[in-house]
Amino acid sequence: MNDYIDIVDIDKDHLLNESKVFCMFPWLHLNATPKGDLYPCCSNDYSKPFANTKTSTLEEAFNSDYMKQLRLNMLDGKKSEICNFCYSHEKASPHSFRTYSMDNFAKHFDDVMSMTHKDGHVDKFQMRYFDIRFSNICNFKCRSCGTEFSSQWALEDRKTYNPDGPIIIHVDDQKGTVLEEVLEQVDHIDLAYFAGGEPLITPEHYVILEEMIRKGRTDTILRYNTNASTISYKQYDIFDLWKHFDRIELSCSIDHYGERAEVMRHGTDWARVEENLTKFRSLDYVVFQLNTVFSIMNYMTITEFYEYMHSKGLVDYEHDWWHSLYLCDNPRYYSAKALPKKMKEYAAEKIRTTYTGDKCIDRITNQAADFAATEDNWEECKEDFFANTNRLDEIRGEDFFKVFPELKRLQGI
Repeated sequence: MNDYIDIVDIDKDHLLNESKVFCMFPWLHLNATPKGDLYPCCSNDYSKPFANTKTSTLEEAFNSDYMKQLRLNMLDGKKSEICNFCYSHEKASPHSFRTYSMDNFAKHFDDVMSMTHKDGHVDKFQMRYFDIRFSNICNFKCRSCGTEFSSQWALEDRKTYNPDGPIIIHVDDQKGTVLEEVLEQVDHIDLAYFAGGEPLITPEHYVILEEMIRKGRTDTILRYNTNASTISYKQYDIFDLWKHFDRIELSCSIDHYGERAEVMRHGTDWARVEENLTKFRSLDYVVFQLNTVFSIMNYMTITEFYEYMHSKGLVDYEHDWWHSLYLCDNPRYYSAKALPKKMKEYAAEKIRTTYTGDKCIDRITNQAADFAATEDNWEECKEDFFANTNRLDEIRGEDFFKVFPELKRLQGI
């Protein structure tokens, strides 16, 4: 008995171009956090995993009841709670991680649909898009991050109020089983996304690259989210490995420059980071991008930040790929939405009068201003904002409001 979905009944054009809920990722992707929590993708608040690598293989999770139902919901045009991040982003912009999946992986649509059963089961687990965060190993402790994605955060927590907390969090407790599953997928991966923690000091990252080179899969696109603090790890020089690959997409997490950068992303040596950014920018086989977390900390001075980076040749206002904003929604007290309304209006006007004309930067920064305006929740967030800001100042010996004087007025609101 044929229990596959009837491809004739599927409106391919509608799903790929008109649907507000369909996404390619549930058919070709899984995201794993350092704790081993599994999600359909990384565009969520990481509060409701549907499985864990310590109790399920990647293949088992891929065809779990949860994933099967998610696929059926998308085919039926039904929204799913796990996808709320993309729905929210699409209120302010036509672009989201969901639309990205169509733009880049629609070529696999016919293939995956031909393997999809009426209950949502897919015959073959072929990971076209790789995003497994093996551990929280990181040399930074960014204010908007936490222990799950930074070993430096975890070390700080252990010293201050959680003496029994783990420092290194690993996707499979360092058993190597998840890495083995990923290496088996090397033949299928179109795009490998390395994040962390900090991927350039993650051992598994180098094992995967060596396996790709050994198997001749140097046509795989390598994409990174890195803090740009280092270009070497143990015996490895990253440039010696990258030169084998056709395309490297390097997204550097930079939220500001100078002392502001060093407070927002504690561990930053700005002079060294700027030197590495300049090196990355000079490589003809690297597609270079700044990826900025747009938050309460940089909304008021986002124009100064971009002007500085542009003056250094690190932002090109004419091309979409060169800079992007991650619209911070979590933690809520660091979201730009949490700024008082009058401060948001001032910042938005500043953006709109600074950037005019047909520029990518104009589109991006206005998108950010629109996002910030979707909610007004300062009263709900201010207690947590001050508590966390003051706690980190005390632990790290920093003075947040001295470095960010434009936010000092929050103390009187």
